[in-house]
Amino acid sequence: MKKSITLLLLLSFTLLLPAQELHPKRLTLEEIIAYALEHAPEKISQKMKVDEAKIRLDEARLQHLPDIYASGDLRRNLIIPSTPVPAHLFDPNASEGELMYLRFNTTWNASAGINLSYDLFSPEKVNRVGEQKQQLKIQQYEEMLSEKKLREQIALAYAECVIAGEQHRTCMQDTAYYALLLRNAGDLSTKEQLSLVKKNEIQKAYNESTANCLRAKKIAADVGANLLFLAGAKVTPETVGALQLEEDIPTLLGKMEQSASPTTSTKELEVMKQHGMVSMAALRTRSAEWKYAPTLTLNGYLGTNYYNNELQLFNDRYWRGNSYVGLSLKMPISQTLSTAKEVSRLRLQQRLEEATLLEIRNRQEKERLQEASQLAVQRESYRLSRENMAMSEQNLQAAQMQYEKGYILQQELLSEQLKAQQARQNYLQAAYDLFTSLVSVEKKQ
Repeated sequence: MKKSITLLLLLSFTLLLPAQELHPKRLTLEEIIAYALEHAPEKISQKMKVDEAKIRLDEARLQHLPDIYASGDLRRNLIIPSTPVPAHLFDPNASEGELMYLRFNTTWNASAGINLSYDLFSPEKVNRVGEQKQQLKIQQYEEMLSEKKLREQIALAYAECVIAGEQHRTCMQDTAYYALLLRNAGDLSTKEQLSLVKKNEIQKAYNESTANCLRAKKIAADVGANLLFLAGAKVTPETVGALQLEEDIPTLLGKMEQSASPTTSTKELEVMKQHGMVSMAALRTRSAEWKYAPTLTLNGYLGTNYYNNELQLFNDRYWRGNSYVGLSLKMPISQTLSTAKEVSRLRLQQRLEEATLLEIRNRQEKERLQEASQLAVQRESYRLSRENMAMSEQNLQAAQMQYEKGYILQQELLSEQLKAQQARQNYLQAAYDLFTSLVSVEKKQ
C-alpha cells in the first residue's frame, strides 16, 4: 500500500464529541452536509456566539436609558457629634467667649426616595452601539466562514471514506486472488511441478496482501469515524460499521466539477470580515478621541428624610421632604495623558488592520493563480492514471489467460498483478488529489 495514500487517509480534524445518530441508509454528500449544519458542535458554537453578540448590542443600546433606582437607608447613631458655637448667639446673658455645644443629628435617621442619573453626554458611550453593531457583523462573517470550512471538511472526509472503501475492496480482491494462486501452488507443489522458492514467493505475496487488507480495513473505519465525528453524529463501532455512502469516485468528482455555490465565496467573506475589522478599529480610535471631552450628567432625587430620637418610622411628623435636580460636569485633566497613549495605540492598530486587509487581497490573488494551474495538473493526472489503471487491468487479464495456457511463468503473472496494484494505488491517489483541488477551488469561487 502506498505510504502517501495512507497518510492522506488518516487526516483528522478536532471537534467536540457529538451525540446524535445518522439514519442507517446510503448517504449522499448533500445529506451528510445538511446533517452537519444542524448537529456539528462547531456550527452550534458559532451560532451561539452570534446570539451573544446580539445580546451585547441590546445591552449597549440600553445603556443610553436613564438610570432610575429606588434607595432607602436606616441609621442608628451611637455617638452624635457635637459642634462648639458662641453661647451669646442663643443666650444673650452668656458671657463673652463662652461656648455651647450643639448636636446636629438625632439618635435615629432614615431616608427613602427615587434617584435619577442620566448622561446627557458621555464620551465613553458615543460609539458603543456602533462598535457592537460592527462586532455583530464580524461575528456573522465568522459564522459563515465556519460553515464553509465545515462544508469543506465534510466533503474531504466523505472523499476519504469513498477512497478508503475502494482501497479496502481492492485489497480484498487482491487477497482473494493470491489465495487462489496459493491453493494452485500447493497442488502443483504436491505434484512436484512447482519449486519451493516459487511457492514461497506466492506465500509472501499472500501474506503481504492480507496485511494490506487489514490496514485498509482499519483506515476505512478510522475515516468513517472521522466523518461521523465532523458531522456531529454519535461515533460507536455500530454506527461506523453501519455507515454506507451513496457516491463512488467518478460520481463524486462529477458533482464537484458541476457544483456552483450561490452563496458568497470564502474569499469575499474574508475580505468583508477584514473590512469589518478595519471599521471596528476606526470606531475604537474615534471613541478614544472623544475621551478628551467632558462628561455632562443630569442628577435628580425625590424623597424624604426621617429624624427622631425614637424609632417611629410610621409617624409622618418626623419625615421631611427632600428633592433636587442638578447638572454635573466632569472635565478630564490628568486622564488626558493616558488617553493620548490609548489613541496612539488604537491608531497603530487601525493601520495594522488596513495592512492585513491588503495582505489578504494579495494572498488571495496569488492563491487563485496557483490553484487554477494546480487544478489543471490534477485533472490531467487523474485522467492519465485512470487510463493506466484500465490498461493494467487489461494486461493482467491477458497475462492470466497466457498463464493458464502455459505461455508465461507464474513469476511473470505475479509481476503483472503487482503492476495492476500499483496502478490502482496511483489512481486512488490522483482521485484524492483532484478532489482536494476541487474543494479548494470551490470554497473560494
